[in-house]
Amino acid sequence: MNLIAIETSTENCSVALLHAGRISHHSEIAPRKHAELVLGYLDELLTANNLKKNQIDGIVFGQGPGAFTGVRIAMSIVQGLALALEIPVMAISTMHNMAYQIWNKNKSRDSKLLIANDARMGEVYWASFEIKQGELIRICEDALSPPSDVITQGFDICCGSAFQSMIEVTSKITNVQKNALPNAVALLELAQNEFSEKSQHINEIKPSYIREKVVFN
Repeated sequence: MNLIAIETSTENCSVALLHAGRISHHSEIAPRKHAELVLGYLDELLTANNLKKNQIDGIVFGQGPGAFTGVRIAMSIVQGLALALEIPVMAISTMHNMAYQIWNKNKSRDSKLLIANDARMGEVYWASFEIKQGELIRICEDALSPPSDVITQGFDICCGSAFQSMIEVTSKITNVQKNALPNAVALLELAQNEFSEKSQHINEIKPSYIREKVVFN
């Protein structure tokens, strides 16, 4: 199965390709340039693997929450490709993407994870997860709150841009990953064994903005 992945919900513009069981990718921290870069990165990956767009079997993308413009760009590009190529799509939460990356490095240690990113307008996107007996378990759904409403007590690992200045972390938490970002490689690793079961027609998928009032960032 040939799958492509697109993740542009933060400043990280990330595209990846799963082909012949191997993942190749291209990522760049490029705020405000996602629309210019995504299709070029995709073409580079396909060319390097001697593939054409009509050989893509499906698409995975980061549906947010995140920067409104970035989520909208991913949704627009995925929609265009999926309809043109008549292929299914799987959407994955930005919060889940980041939690998965932590789990991938800490599978053997039971931990509680708090993921939180700056949502602008004095708010944060956040969700909590748990690593238990080697499994990644979601504790709560993605949410939007003022930073003061997000309690870090009881968590072992905090991850995301909101911890750079918006959310204070208790002194007991020593593992704080302030610069972590979602990426397309994690999307493919999450999707490769579940794509056939969880993929949908693009018309059945909506981006996750969470807030109705958006800010262009």
